Amino acid sequence: MADYGHFYDVGKLSLKDIINTQVLAAMNPSAGSFFVNPRYQRHFWTISIPFPDNESLSLIYITFLNGHLKRFKGTIQEYPGVIVRATLTLHQAVTTNFRKTAINFHYEFNLRHMSNIF
Repeated sequence: MADYGHFYDVGKLSLKDIINTQVLAAMNPSAGSFFVNPRYQRHFWTISIPFPDNESLSLIYITFLNGHLKRFKGTIQEYPGVIVRATLTLHQAVTTNFRKTAINFHYEFNLRHMSNIF
């Protein structure tokens, strides 16, 4: 379909034209096959989004936490940096020590879990 714009129907022995379509594909970097045929891949715009570094994550979560802690009085407003650093350290330790396996397939710790904290 990508090369010729149609499928061949072996039941009716005729071509089926495909028009006005878009294809969106995603790959899981930790499961499945890691090879895509270059003849097929040439039809796609390929991008890769790496995991953000700790400095970027700190900036994001400190900004969120500062906005929330403005409602409180006193020294509590001094703690966002400490809380975020501790959370990032804990998240990194959990992802390092609790690896996803066939038996423990539920061990998946991502930014959604950390965002739920904040």
